[in-house]
Amino acid sequence: HLAFRDDLLTILKKHSGHLDAVDTLALAAYTTGQILAMQDARKWTSELAMDVIIKNLEAGNAQAIADANLWMGSA
Repeated sequence: HLAFRDDLLTILKKHSGHLDAVDTLALAAYTTGQILAMQDARKWTSELAMDVIIKNLEAGNAQAIADANLWMGSA
């Protein structure tokens, strides 16, 4: 999991100068929708899939806030 996440973050950093925050968020959401569509519908309900997505959005947000000192510097 971590290697895949690190690769995604590397790609985001590579293109961050060319995309604004809205475009970055939109592309991430669009890609999440595409990944969701590739899942086995016999194993996933819409509710279960959205629960996984929401929990991970919240966890990612919390981690970014916890790590803010790494990208914002100390105040």
